Amino acid sequence: MNEMELTVDRIAVGGKAIGLDDSGRVTFVSGAVPTERVRVAVTKQSKRFAEAVVIEVLDPSPDRAIPPCPYVTGEPRCGGCDWQHITPDAQRRLRVAIVEDALRRIGKLDTTTIAITSGTPLPTQGYRTTVRMLVDNDGRLAYRQPQSHAPFRPDTCLVAHPAVNDLIQNARFHGAREVTVRVGAVTGDRMVEVSGRAADVPADVRVAKSVVKTGSRSADPPAAITERVGAVDLRVSAGAFFQSSHVGAEALVDAVRSALNDIEPDGILVDAYAGGGLFAATLGADWLAGGGSQVIAIESNPRAVADLRLNVPATAVQKVEADVEQWKPIPAKVIIADPARTGLEAGGVARLVSTGADRIVLISCDAGALGRDALLLTAAGYSLTECTVLDLFNHTSHVEVVSRFTKVSVPEQ
Repeated sequence: MNEMELTVDRIAVGGKAIGLDDSGRVTFVSGAVPTERVRVAVTKQSKRFAEAVVIEVLDPSPDRAIPPCPYVTGEPRCGGCDWQHITPDAQRRLRVAIVEDALRRIGKLDTTTIAITSGTPLPTQGYRTTVRMLVDNDGRLAYRQPQSHAPFRPDTCLVAHPAVNDLIQNARFHGAREVTVRVGAVTGDRMVEVSGRAADVPADVRVAKSVVKTGSRSADPPAAITERVGAVDLRVSAGAFFQSSHVGAEALVDAVRSALNDIEPDGILVDAYAGGGLFAATLGADWLAGGGSQVIAIESNPRAVADLRLNVPATAVQKVEADVEQWKPIPAKVIIADPARTGLEAGGVARLVSTGADRIVLISCDAGALGRDALLLTAAGYSLTECTVLDLFNHTSHVEVVSRFTKVSVPEQ
């Protein structure tokens, strides 16, 4: 394995640091912090770029931290948190830098005209209420090792909620392949979704067999937990998406509310990719209470739609079971859109801008997807004025961004 020394000067989408080798070739380095001089081992290379991992830090950055979790160093090790070697404050700055880079490089935007800020700091430990884990040969829960499908079994997890950690330590899943653990931080509910045979878990834990296909239906109601966001109780069924933490869900609601604070609630609000109703049940209720005429919540996953109907029973909220890309647009004033990791893409953008909405608030969980969607939305006559970068996945390079797009013109045909 080739070794070399280089200095890294910035962070890339995906969380690796970037430096140039002696020939000027771009090298993406895992385990480094911008401004550091490091010795690295090259793990992959081509004429255009190389990938490497740090084997020695020669000149450390003041932003370097001792990892608070013992399982991210040594061999074998956990592959779950890729930024534990960076201080929490620096993690926040670097996530903003990743978003700025994506908007400038992919979105072709002048980021000096966009307010890109970090949201309120969120907990760095014990925050995750949903985790997806492997099962090892002993039937115990395990994470993946870095860039591998091999299991690593921790005794406890730094970022997992205590109710999740209890199951990591004590539950057994002999014969299963993967398990998703969900807990209600406020309610105390616990549930496991198991791929494979039955689970040996405490009596309070609800057990569901993993859904093979996202859109599959069952004659039996799925197992579910209840999570509370603000003053609203939300059912979250097995097979339906919900945010990975209770604090993250509340932070998202607050950030979207802030992005709408200058909009008078009249006319129609569309909650696209509504899931089980996180925004429809909270901000949709505010919209109607403030004088808005209607909320339309669009979701394609049948189990999420069932949750949506229970969580948002108001008749003034129309529940539409459909893909956003197949929905027939109607005039609306505001859109909240929380698509999957791939973003809105061309089909979603076309549907949403056809509503003529004055404001589109976009939630993105991938910086590259945000850049692509921003390029499409600005071409359709919208201006990106504000991005709030949230710490939903502390100790990782994962970004979650709430972006405010305001209609400024009618696009040329």
